[in-house]
Amino acid sequence: MKKKALRRTHRRPTVKRHYRQPENYLVAVRGWMLVVAFALMLGIGAIVGNFINQQLNLATPTVAGASIER
Repeated sequence: MKKKALRRTHRRPTVKRHYRQPENYLVAVRGWMLVVAFALMLGIGAIVGNFINQQLNLATPTVAGASIER
């Protein structure tokens, strides 16, 4: 009678890998949101500043840099 050869097999435990978004992605998105918000605030500030400047110039008219009194 022949003996069956015992085969030793080493099984590694299966590792379940869950897909996670890298945290650097969220940091980049937040950084760009901050940049865009800052640019929008600068743009709105420039528009409001120009409007106020125009209104002030209408109240005190000037000719060639000299103010005219009414």
